[in-house]
Amino acid sequence: MKKEIEITLPLELNESQIVSLDTHSFLNIMNVLSFELFQFGELIGEEDKMDAVIDRVIHISKTLSNPQQAYQYIRQCPQEVAAIQDAVNSPLASHPALKENAAVAESLANMQSIFAILRQRIDEIIQRADAPTAWQHYSITALAENYTNVLGAIEKNSKGRFRIIYNIAAQQPKDYYVDFKIQSYLQDMIEMPPVFIDVMRDLIANARKYTEPGGRINAGIWSDPQELVLSVEDSGCGIPPDEIENVVGFGLRGSNVSEQRTMGAGIGLTKAYYLTKKMQGRMWISSEPGQGTRIKITLPRPQQQN
Repeated sequence: MKKEIEITLPLELNESQIVSLDTHSFLNIMNVLSFELFQFGELIGEEDKMDAVIDRVIHISKTLSNPQQAYQYIRQCPQEVAAIQDAVNSPLASHPALKENAAVAESLANMQSIFAILRQRIDEIIQRADAPTAWQHYSITALAENYTNVLGAIEKNSKGRFRIIYNIAAQQPKDYYVDFKIQSYLQDMIEMPPVFIDVMRDLIANARKYTEPGGRINAGIWSDPQELVLSVEDSGCGIPPDEIENVVGFGLRGSNVSEQRTMGAGIGLTKAYYLTKKMQGRMWISSEPGQGTRIKITLPRPQQQN
């Protein structure tokens, strides 16, 4: 991998942008849900009804981007998600035979996975609302399962375009090979700020997004008594050398992927960098077009006060 460049760009964000960063992962899943609802409407011949549901999804997303409303509104989102799920199931009650259609069944399964992830994201945002950067203890087994479930949902949403596998011997031409490890001096537990669970998910999702099927993603979280280290490396399209230091700017992507259609807002790296600097951490990017990218973040562990 090419030389690491430490990112030191001054980053000034307004209140609305900061809220967008905090709700970023939730909003990305809402974008995925909108696309699935559109396809579902076409499959069952109920485009108008699903358009109304999509409008509701858009309203939720806009409200969660409003700094004056976001954190009060997030507590209503479980009910909103339940209402959307009811709206999806409503046409099936009138036309039960639709469930026998393989494409409809697949779309429903995708949405069930999306709804489950949305509920998880809501719980995470609510739980960390008062202290998003306070270090907490997590089971390594549960945390690894969390990331595996996210990758499973990404695979399911691809509708067979690719698989995500964890044994390189089983990799086929359209498979992503993922090597992901979590290690801690606490053995079966790891301590980290809850918002960095989001950051790591975003970095892994970005690595997948900008790597063609058949590529590899190496990701890891490691801690000792002094620091926490997160690293994600891929074999994807890379970043032009003269853009590496600025790619963490809000909404920016590398010029070589600026036309690529994605479900995200282009703020995953911004979020990672903003939070890293907020916690007195450091971030490095190593990348070259056509040869992949590596992101590395180190966070100093808060010292216990006597």
